[in-house]
Amino acid sequence: MDDGRRELYVRALALPGALIAARGVHAVMPGPVRMLSMWVHETGHASAAWLTGFSAIPGPWFTPVDLERSVAMTLVVAGALAAGIYYAWRRERWFWVACAGSLLPLALFGSFGLHPLYAQQLIIFGGDSGCFVLGSVLMLTMYARADHQLRTERLRWVCLAVGALAFMDARATWFGDVAAIPFGEDERGFSDPSVLTELHGWTVPLLVARYQQLATACFAVLGCAWAIGLYTPSSFPRTRRTAATR
Repeated sequence: MDDGRRELYVRALALPGALIAARGVHAVMPGPVRMLSMWVHETGHASAAWLTGFSAIPGPWFTPVDLERSVAMTLVVAGALAAGIYYAWRRERWFWVACAGSLLPLALFGSFGLHPLYAQQLIIFGGDSGCFVLGSVLMLTMYARADHQLRTERLRWVCLAVGALAFMDARATWFGDVAAIPFGEDERGFSDPSVLTELHGWTVPLLVARYQQLATACFAVLGCAWAIGLYTPSSFPRTRRTAATR
């Protein structure tokens, strides 16, 4: 089987297969899955903090977030995105130009236009949202260019597994029984759902609906990427025959 045909089979089977397998693994051993998805969850908190101008460091089961916005953090995030736009433009990576170009105004608005109270709610909401959004991003590494290190070093398979497990872990919470939602508190304080409902006034139906809407949107993006990926042979490896005829 040549490389192009093999990659086509990978694109057809890997993404749906990973999601199905992740759902099965979560049903059998949710504890170990939660240990892994926790890092994606905490990175979701930190990412929301960075995009709204707050300093944060993701850690195991808890992400400390500064109480006040940091101009330095805003400059770091904006500078990194601007540098990414320039670097991608120089290399003619238009997809990454579009991604970084979309994130830059969002980061500036989050830092200067979003009220701190709403920013704090977004940071709390960003935990399981990170499992959906960042989990989807990890799974989308399956479509990296043929010469990208994610493919040459087979790292995309690791990203696919972690992303699928994180996605399905969060899905089990927000698409199941309401009793599965982790309300309450422990030694670290109130859980994320309790903070949003008890301190910020979100109703439970609103909380569930927002997570479900986000998950559905991410799933739709994955579905579109899966379909488009089957019809973009330009990123497939060249076969020996193709390379010889060019």
